[in-house]
Amino acid sequence: MEIYNDVLSAIQNATGNGEVKPTRVQQLCNMSYDKFSKILGELKKNNLICYSPLKITKKGQKFLQDYSKIKNFTRKMEIEFLRETKEIVS
Repeated sequence: MEIYNDVLSAIQNATGNGEVKPTRVQQLCNMSYDKFSKILGELKKNNLICYSPLKITKKGQKFLQDYSKIKNFTRKMEIEFLRETKEIVS
């Protein structure tokens, strides 16, 4: 899921400058061509992106929003856990 998020985020960030090329996204993600091609194929198959031009679909945007919420929640839980652990140790 994190790789999907990285690629979708890179596409989203790169499209701010106009049309984005897959090679540019690959560079932003720092992935090998084979791995990047496989991930793009999976994202396309799951209707998270479309080609011509390369862009994120509404479903892909929803994925990014949901992933962000999950990541924020886990960070919050980690902070609370560390705080509670510190109180127990003290």
